[in-house]
Amino acid sequence: MNALSFGTPAADADVIVIGAGPAGVSAAIDLAAAGRRVIVLDMQPAPGGQIFRALEANFADPETGALLAALGPAYSAGKALIQAFRATPGIDYRPETTVWDLRADGTVGWLRGGAAGYLRAPHVVLASGAMERPVPFPGWTLPGVMTAGAVQTLMKAGRLRPEGRIVLAGTGPLIFLLAEQLRRLGVKPALIARTDRLRDKIAALAQLRPAALPAVVKGLDWLARLRLAGIPMRTGITELTAKGAERVEAVSMTVSGQPVELPCDLLVVHDGIVPSVDLAHCAGLALEWRDTEASWRPRTSPDGQAERVPGPSLTAGPCRIRISGDARRIGGAEAAIAHGRHVAAAILGAAASDTAAVVRQAMAARGFIDAAFPPGLAKPLPADATTVCRCEEITAGTLREQIRAGAREMNQIRGITRCGMGPCQGRNCAVTLARILGAECSAPPVPFHARPPVRPLPLGALAGLTGLDPELAQVVSLEDKPVAAGDDTHE
Repeated sequence: MNALSFGTPAADADVIVIGAGPAGVSAAIDLAAAGRRVIVLDMQPAPGGQIFRALEANFADPETGALLAALGPAYSAGKALIQAFRATPGIDYRPETTVWDLRADGTVGWLRGGAAGYLRAPHVVLASGAMERPVPFPGWTLPGVMTAGAVQTLMKAGRLRPEGRIVLAGTGPLIFLLAEQLRRLGVKPALIARTDRLRDKIAALAQLRPAALPAVVKGLDWLARLRLAGIPMRTGITELTAKGAERVEAVSMTVSGQPVELPCDLLVVHDGIVPSVDLAHCAGLALEWRDTEASWRPRTSPDGQAERVPGPSLTAGPCRIRISGDARRIGGAEAAIAHGRHVAAAILGAAASDTAAVVRQAMAARGFIDAAFPPGLAKPLPADATTVCRCEEITAGTLREQIRAGAREMNQIRGITRCGMGPCQGRNCAVTLARILGAECSAPPVPFHARPPVRPLPLGALAGLTGLDPELAQVVSLEDKPVAAGDDTHE
């Protein structure tokens, strides 16, 4: 094909930052302070990300004292960071903006209201954060079954307090933190059902470092307060099931080999946090599968420089994307802030040894936490009757049928069943499908092919795209079209 004569579109900024959580905000502050023109795109209406969600509004309202006290100092610690972000000149902050396309050459597709278009920069910082590990189990689609992160969102942004018989189930520090926040609000969970065991903590001691002790002490303090409050707690639970007709009415589980069932109005589940990789995958960046984490994470250098997947690509030239914060490695707010500054230093060409040391310090507890709280709810593969793809209502049994009929690749299964074709574009089902496929035929966990839009894009916005690169608009590729199992080949 002859090269087209279109010119390269001009850059809209020196750096585009995707996400206004701790990593994105800290990177933007340092970059703008150094004189760089920075555009920050964020889905949320205000900066802060998940951990500092609605912080400005809550501090501005004199009636939120009890809520702020319940959320604790970890939430309040974001106030100074967000104030600095608002006060730093040179930051073009664009809230309520969805990124639906990302390319390795620094091209970013955006959507805000009914308008959409493309922006470009020689550097892109992808700080899109994390998501809770998907945990398909019987009854997980019933109303009244929520993730811990969703409950925190309703508390922070909606200022709502859960009521009724509440059961928290799963593993990880967030279970303890949420339970402690509920206790401070006067809400006493009926049970904390943990999948982790004492032996996990003993095995994790080999990963304990002196720099991690403050985080461990904080967790022990939460645990002690919950026990003093008389909140029941069980460890090593298995076979979690939510029961009910129109909504969750009861929860059952196995504890020490014995079945246990209790009434439940709200079942809150959490099985750890994994990087949000949809935009990285859309950009054609390399992902690596982590068996111990039951998820993918992007392959990067320590300063966040991403790698392209080998092979054909829509764009040429160097990869202009750096990934920061929990979108790269799960570490929490302090680690995300530290890594955001580390990425900014790398972009600025400044000596980054100091910021690298701060990142290592902030990540010191990660090895211990990962070993002490291994995946629990997501560890067993779902039974045949359990829904895996919520968008298309596809069960594990349906997926196994196609694999046993000859399907050996995730895209092939997607083409046959529509698994991963719903609004979430596979964010909630891809990991589980990969694990089922691996168990059935030892296939490598290669994710779905990614193509824009990775978020819903209205046709009206698509028709009026601005900043379109006419050269890329000429590219047409059907090479990844899935082939059905058996002898039938779709032409």
